[in-house]
Amino acid sequence: MLDRHASGVRAWLLIEASREGILRFATALPSARPRIADIHEIRVDGVPTFTDALQQYEREKRLQLSGMQCAMAIAGAANGEAISLVRSRWTISRAGLAAYFGTSPIILNDVAARAWATRSGTGIIEPIRGVDRLSFDKPGRYGMIMVEEGVGAAIVDVARDGSVRVLETEAGHMDFAASNEREERLAKAVRGANGVVSWEMLLMLDRMDPLWASACPDLLEPERPRVLATLLCRFAVNLMHSFGAWDGIMVTGSRAARMLQADSRLHFESTFTTRRNFSRLVSNSTIWRVDQHEAVLTGAAERLAQHVFPALKAAA
Repeated sequence: MLDRHASGVRAWLLIEASREGILRFATALPSARPRIADIHEIRVDGVPTFTDALQQYEREKRLQLSGMQCAMAIAGAANGEAISLVRSRWTISRAGLAAYFGTSPIILNDVAARAWATRSGTGIIEPIRGVDRLSFDKPGRYGMIMVEEGVGAAIVDVARDGSVRVLETEAGHMDFAASNEREERLAKAVRGANGVVSWEMLLMLDRMDPLWASACPDLLEPERPRVLATLLCRFAVNLMHSFGAWDGIMVTGSRAARMLQADSRLHFESTFTTRRNFSRLVSNSTIWRVDQHEAVLTGAAERLAQHVFPALKAAA
């Protein structure tokens, strides 16, 4: 793979460091609407450092990373000079990456990357509640919830001038509050020896987990997904209240898709009609299911385009 287009323009480098045991790479030609290509994976078992993984990628792809613009999506908070990659033993530093690439990489949370990816036009976005088509052409505030290897959330702000800003959160780690006796029993079982139980701990509970039987012996196995769908809905409403995301919520991730299957969707919608506070805003909101192929890498490319494109436009 060549890291230059025929015109001599360097490709962008995109890195996904959000999966257990795997580091994923892709490239994209500089564009206001980039398209990713040449996806490459490296197993990180036995790789001593993140720098070693970058060097391995250089060897395997026969290219030089120095001078490439880079965007990297990680699981966890992308904040500060030193950043721990939560699904590995590595810690990276912004200064170290800048020295390695010769450019300052953009580092963002993987859920924020998924939110950026919705702007690419390459995903399937369907309303599962309400009828509004998702469009970032008008100002507003939207939320995104991801339930897959963990639970995460991001906020999308669209300004009046059409500019987009994605705000990263760690809302999945907010404390869960039970609303009935069954939820109290379930939360107590999930909490175990931990100090608190988070929304992530509840929403990541597998329907076949033995905790269900011990905490809720009266709840039949086919009913468990309905409980999870109701919890997912409450989490979405909490996100609206926490961040003022009244224009709608996007839901993505393989676990979330299972929660939103036809037999559970009615239970998901029920919570929107039972809230009293800001009931008009909540009941009028739209919820979209997002199915995006290579969402994290695509979103990293979109975020890099947002950063670089003004310079590209000026040079055109």
